[in-house]
Amino acid sequence: MKRFRLPEPVDPPTEGVRAPPRRSIRLFNIAFTRGDADEVLAAALAQPATHPRLVVTANMDHIITLSEMPAFRKAYDGAAARTLDGMPLLWLARLRGEHAPRRVTGHDLLAAALSGPWHAGRRVYLVCATEQIAAALTGRLVDVDIPSEAIATTVPPFGFEQDAAYSAALAARVRAHGTTLLILGVGAPRSEIWVDSQGAALGAPLVLAVGDAVNVAAGLATRAPPFMQHTGLEWLFRFARAPRRLFRRYFIRSWKFLWLVSRELLSGRGRLSLDIPAEIERAHNKR
Repeated sequence: MKRFRLPEPVDPPTEGVRAPPRRSIRLFNIAFTRGDADEVLAAALAQPATHPRLVVTANMDHIITLSEMPAFRKAYDGAAARTLDGMPLLWLARLRGEHAPRRVTGHDLLAAALSGPWHAGRRVYLVCATEQIAAALTGRLVDVDIPSEAIATTVPPFGFEQDAAYSAALAARVRAHGTTLLILGVGAPRSEIWVDSQGAALGAPLVLAVGDAVNVAAGLATRAPPFMQHTGLEWLFRFARAPRRLFRRYFIRSWKFLWLVSRELLSGRGRLSLDIPAEIERAHNKR
């Protein structure tokens, strides 16, 4: 496993931090950050240290959910950086004439944020789906010489994001830990919405909402082979591992994404819209 490097504390980037990319890629009326994982993290850390610097990784399902859920869209709009994670979004960016768009996944961001030598003052907080994941990832961090006292973990109960008292207590624990890197592996949209709702109560850490990438980093799951990643077939690998959980996402909800894309391409407008005609929305909700 790569040696991990935790990002710098909440101070703005210094001369040693790569300059953030200047021009964004605009799809679905969302500004996506250009560059590789290191450049995306630099762009996020360049934001004022007055609130959490959230990094979100967009895929097909995110785009659909953004069209349905205002709270998720608000979290996206407030994010410090946004990446093109799903291959369909990368293809769409190329189709719209964007020059050299790059795919930056949650795996890439996690590896970039946790690679390299340890520096004092950096502290990580892991919000994981299970105790097994939390223990496994903590063990891997300790194995690469990150002090155990610099790592804190929580496995929140299902629906925690809707429990105001629990959420406030968890945010207080994150802040009290002196967290400089908050990693959420409890899925979208709850992770992003929770971070946005807590705001400055969390302090000003770099926040990675990376879902299943946490399981992979913990050594409890594997990614698709590289050829599947590069050809847009990673979804098939994931579906084979969890068909019941992912059937609706890939074989029912995906039609809504196709409608969003096809309507935009047919319209010829300069930017994509997430507004869904009422008749399409009603038909989708009846499924």
